[in-house]
Amino acid sequence: MGWEGFADVASAGPWRQWREARPATSVLHFDTAAAGRSSIATLRAAASHAERESVVGAYVAQAEAEPVIEQGRSDLASLLGFPAAGLAFTESASAARAALLAAWPLRPGDAVAVTPSEWGPNLSAFAGVGLRRTELAVHEDGTIDLAGLAGLLAEKPPAFVHLTHVASHRGLVQPVTEAARLCNSAGVPLWVDGAQAAGHTQGPAGADVWYGTSRKWLTGPRGVGMLAVAERWWDRLQIADNPLGRSALRDQASPVRMLESAEANIAGRVGLCGAVREYLDLGPARVHKRLAEVGALTRQALGDLPGWTVHGSPAAPTAITALLPSQDQDVAKIRARLIAEHNIVTTDASPLRAPGEMTRPMLRISPHVDCTAADLAALRAAIEALG
Repeated sequence: MGWEGFADVASAGPWRQWREARPATSVLHFDTAAAGRSSIATLRAAASHAERESVVGAYVAQAEAEPVIEQGRSDLASLLGFPAAGLAFTESASAARAALLAAWPLRPGDAVAVTPSEWGPNLSAFAGVGLRRTELAVHEDGTIDLAGLAGLLAEKPPAFVHLTHVASHRGLVQPVTEAARLCNSAGVPLWVDGAQAAGHTQGPAGADVWYGTSRKWLTGPRGVGMLAVAERWWDRLQIADNPLGRSALRDQASPVRMLESAEANIAGRVGLCGAVREYLDLGPARVHKRLAEVGALTRQALGDLPGWTVHGSPAAPTAITALLPSQDQDVAKIRARLIAEHNIVTTDASPLRAPGEMTRPMLRISPHVDCTAADLAALRAAIEALG
């Protein structure tokens, strides 16, 4: 099926229903990798909780919402392959990473093994606590060389291996499950940045640590992140009683739960829990397959776009597509004009996203499951019109 015949699939069945479950809009959203469109039900759940806070008080409302949040915690933990007690809600993926770095016993000079495509802010955070970076060998497409990883683990094991499961800047999915097997055998923890993976691809089976966010492919509200730690590492965490206002109920929760933000966007958590339930009802495997198809067809539709080159493998199982300008176009200006003149939202992806791999900005395209041939045609025509 060519991308021109894509409309019949996207305009029917669950994908049409997915779009209809969201607020009507004349804007074309190719920016899920930044923030997905929440459903009307998700928005109403969050708004209803916020209103309830103003009626009975924030902490009473939070207590009332606890069954919903705990069910959502259980749903997410099951999706990710962690125990529910090992999952904490935070303000963002970045906040989750910061809490983890503060709690994990690391020393300046310890090595963290990463790939060249690693998310730039992660590299900055690691450097900020004095970690030394070891670069993992990768194949031509950017995926980790598992034989090289096995050799590193045997000869010079780092303090931990860190993989960004799905790259932010282009269509790249790391073989996390296979890497986890090697790390587990070597006794080296594998940390996974799942910010672009949650709701997008299969869970990080076997990972020791995972963190991510609500607002992207799960299409939950902003201001909510998640952190999960496998039980075998709970004793490793060093958490002071009641640090920075976080819960310290040692007799009621795991050490991981003590990393959970006490002062938090509870309405956002309620909304996320609803979004996760919608995702489960639709079927994760079905969503993953659809997003891989959307990405492949997007790259097909834009593959011969004058003045642009699709960066990365056309067959990558992800809905993220990166367009690399071949005529020195100003990506930031094109992104702004797409919004102002064509009501199309994309991303200006700067090299800071992956400084080990990127040398210049890219235009990132990240549609969701409801993308149609008409959407792709409108995007292509708009980019062509802007040069």
